[in-house]
This record gives sequence, C-alpha cells and structure tokens, in this order.
Amino acid sequence: MEEVWYWFKLLVICFMALVFVLKVVVLLWWRPRKIEHHFSKQGIRGPPYRFFIGNVKELVGLMLKASSQPMPYSHNILPRVLSFYHHWKKIYGATFLVWFGPTVRLTISDPDLIREIFASKSEFYEKNEAHPLVKQLEGDGLLSLKGEKWAHHRKIITPTLHMENLKLMVPVMAKSVTEMLEKWMAMSKSGEVEIEVSEWFQTLTEDVITRMAFGSSYEDGKAIFQLQAQQMVMAAEAFQKVFIPGYRFLPTKRNMNSWKLDKEIKKSLVKLIDRRKENRWKENPEKCPKDLLGLMIEETVKKGEMSWCPSSKITVQDIVEECKSFFFAGKQTTSNLLTWTTVLLAMHPQWQVLARDEVFRVCGARDTPTKDDVVKLKTVMPPALRQIPISFVFYFPFVS
Repeated sequence: MEEVWYWFKLLVICFMALVFVLKVVVLLWWRPRKIEHHFSKQGIRGPPYRFFIGNVKELVGLMLKASSQPMPYSHNILPRVLSFYHHWKKIYGATFLVWFGPTVRLTISDPDLIREIFASKSEFYEKNEAHPLVKQLEGDGLLSLKGEKWAHHRKIITPTLHMENLKLMVPVMAKSVTEMLEKWMAMSKSGEVEIEVSEWFQTLTEDVITRMAFGSSYEDGKAIFQLQAQQMVMAAEAFQKVFIPGYRFLPTKRNMNSWKLDKEIKKSLVKLIDRRKENRWKENPEKCPKDLLGLMIEETVKKGEMSWCPSSKITVQDIVEECKSFFFAGKQTTSNLLTWTTVLLAMHPQWQVLARDEVFRVCGARDTPTKDDVVKLKTVMPPALRQIPISFVFYFPFVS
C-alpha cells in the first residue's frame, strides 16, 4: 500500500511539473510565435522575438549607443530619445512589433490612429501595466488609475491645473526663476562662466512643482521629492539591464536601498498629510493658489466616513500615490523642454531679440510679469500653445 501511495505522489508531482513546463512553454514560446504569425498576415512585422528576453537586449543596446554620442543641434531628436524606433522603423516600417520580454507592444506613429486611441475611442483601450520600477516611481495615481476611480481623482485634481489657478502661481514661479537668475548673475561677476542649464532647470522645475503640489508645506515636500529623485536615478540604472521577472523581490543591495527609499517617501508623506489636516483652518484659500495636497485633503475631510461608495473616498494612501505621480509626470518633461528652448534661442538669436522686446513692451519696467501679462505675450507664448488643455498635457506627459 505504501509503495502505491509513493508512486501516486510521484505521479502527481510529475503531472504538476509537466503542467508548469507546458505553461512556461506556452507563455514564453508558443504564444509569442502565434502573435507574430497573426500580425505577419497583416503585413506587420518587427525584430524577431527571443526566448524570455524578447527585444530588451537590443533595445537597451540601441539606447546606450545613442546616449553615448553627442546630440546634434537639430529638431530631429528621434534618433536620440527613441533610438529603437528610429532604427527599426527603417527596417520594418512605421508600424511594427516590439517585445518587452514575452509582452508585445504594437508601435504606431500615424496621427489619425493616435488620435483615435487617445480621444475618439479611448474607452476601448486599456492602460498597460507599467514596468514595476516605473510603477514605484509614478505611484498608483492618475497616470495608472482606470474607470470610476480615475474619473473621481481627475475631477479633484483638475482645479490645480486650471488656467485661473495657474495664473495665481505666476508670482510663485517668478520668484523661483528670479532666485535662479540672481545666482547666475553672482556666478558671472568674476567674468565669463559656463552654466549647465539642464541641471539648473531640473532644480527650478522641482521647485515649482513642489509648490504646486504642497503649497504651504513646500519645505517638507521638497525633502520628499529629493528622495524620489534618488529613486529615479536607481530606476534609470536598472533600465540598462535585462529585466528578469521577480528579481525586484530579491534582497539585493540595490533592491534594499530602493525599498528603504520608498518606505521613507510614504512615511514622510503620511506625516505631512496629517500635519496639513491639523492646520487646514489656518490657510486662506481665497488668496492662495490651490495646491494638489490641499485639494485632496479637503476632499477627505468633506467626504469623511459618510461616503457610501468606496471609489468616491480619497484615502491617505491615494494622496501619497497622487503626489508621487504629480512629481514624476512633470519634472523631467518640463525641465527638458526648458533646456531645449534655451538651445533653440542660442541657435536663433533673432528670436531672443523678439522675445526680449515683447517682454519689455508688455511688462514695462515691473520686476516680474503678472497673470494678466501672460496672455499678451504672443511671441513668447503663441496662441496655439495657450489653447492646449493643461489637463491633457498632464495626463499624457510623454506625448509630444
């Protein structure tokens, strides 16, 4: 009897092992081949799928090669920022497949198709689950939420990005810019000096975003965002390596540092939220711009525990994740835009003259522009740019 029982257990183990192997084969080999065949019948191809790693090795290699070379002064930035697309488009056409491990992505560039996906038929397209490292950075906020919860969070956050509220932020932004320029002036007193504007603009953008996100809690917020900046550096290093599923759970030195940073960020944000809740009555919302943290805290106080619908409640964890998303979505995109603007002005000095003359003409001898001056700056801020919905820019921060 014992021998029968032994063989039975052995049979069960073998069966389970066989099922596991079959699942792995289906996931890592059969399914990718089937997808490739399906798209090839429609004339859509791409770099061939490689078992387990997909095209990650080639993709990372192309990115590293592009970033190691000097960038030409040209509007053709595609070879630098999306080197894999620039390379594979020449081989496979404008629409092709890319494999991130066993997960496939259909790369498109047709404007009408993009408009259809983002606007006219967006409800038919699910958001893809972000890379675990990106998820940790961007937070589980507006960028990744779906359905009713996304709509509710967007409704709360929208006033922060409303044009009238942004106009109230002009003096705050002007103060940050003025402080930066004063430091530049002090550096130039000793003679000609070379300034790395990209680093300065990153600091400037971080300063402004922190004020928009945290308002009166600016100093505490800045310390939190500096921790998140460290997370960004660690994530960038990890992206240069082949992604191995489950590796982020191993207690490696890098992973342990990442866990520690994430824990510190969440702990600091929770403390800050509790303190703002206690001091909310001292704030004067009529005279101050609405900040993200204040709006979300107000929503938690307003709803309290009386909300019957769980998706309509804003929790402390929700606020933590949205603050992380706000910083992640805005910092690099805005600082890079400012850097490229500076490069273009250096390339085309005639536009420097036009922009400077317009500012003096509209703003006069005042130290800084007011919120009413912004709409009058036709050269510095053309009408087409002013018509872009701020909420759209925020929600799709990586679309240009």
